[in-house]
Amino acid sequence: MAAPEPGAYPADGGRATLFGWPDALAVSPQPGSLCAFGAPSDTGNAISRGAALAPAAVRKASRKHDVPAEFASDFGDVDFRGRTGSAQHLEVTAETVRRIMELKGIPLLIGGDHSLTFAPISLLQETRDICLLWLDAHTDFSPWDGQEFHNHKQVLRRIETLPGVTRILQFGYRGVTVGDERRLGPKSSVVTSAEMQCRSPSELLEMVPPAMPCYISIDIDVIDPFHAPGTSAPVPGGLVPDTVIALLGLLARNRTIAGVDVVEVNPAMDRKDDTARIAARLIETLAANWSFQIERQRFPANGAPEIQQSPKETAP
Repeated sequence: MAAPEPGAYPADGGRATLFGWPDALAVSPQPGSLCAFGAPSDTGNAISRGAALAPAAVRKASRKHDVPAEFASDFGDVDFRGRTGSAQHLEVTAETVRRIMELKGIPLLIGGDHSLTFAPISLLQETRDICLLWLDAHTDFSPWDGQEFHNHKQVLRRIETLPGVTRILQFGYRGVTVGDERRLGPKSSVVTSAEMQCRSPSELLEMVPPAMPCYISIDIDVIDPFHAPGTSAPVPGGLVPDTVIALLGLLARNRTIAGVDVVEVNPAMDRKDDTARIAARLIETLAANWSFQIERQRFPANGAPEIQQSPKETAP
């Protein structure tokens, strides 16, 4: 039998996939499906390693959830063997994203550190303008000198230079670290964690352009470390999981999603897998509402009808 393509087969040999979803090596995903893949790399975060362990941890945590698989599949882990350094890891991650796009799927990257987010966004923005939703305690807008690689603290500054990324909304900011920039570029708006706690999820949804596809990048440190301690740069004063879950549910039902990632889960710093479980819950929320995304793709002119929020979504 021919060897599978790099990144096509689950790192655990195919014994388990995210939520028990179909293995994309065995079953081709339907167009518009949510296509998960792991990127077990933390080369972009030289200060605190451990995020490379996250794809396996999140898959393990997901086994306790029953999530619809009709429009979902798991492409396994990117194969980084023989690839060294951030630039090469971005290249091979982009190969998996490109393969998903060729199958008309929607990439769901499970990191890994936040530097990896550049790979899917750089490809997606070549096909259409997108709005980037950056859920993160930090801006990740530290100085970048234009090289072919960047770290997890520089990634948003590099993304901001991409012409197809026409709008950036940073949600949950509260961290000040060395080289972290509070003021972003002209495409960007920042909503702090404190400001989010004063707004309902529906008010936050209104900030997201309804006619533009959005890419959702979730650094798990947007969640308060009381709930999600397993991350490399925890900052007090973060969001409770239910706030992010409510927002993701509204986005899945009322906006077009071009791609998603969940990054910076660090099992080496976690407490009884609490953070991995929260990451699985965030993905579960999107997947449970993915039928609305399929409907929007079938009727792109009108999209799916606006959905009234549930009572649980009325409070931040």
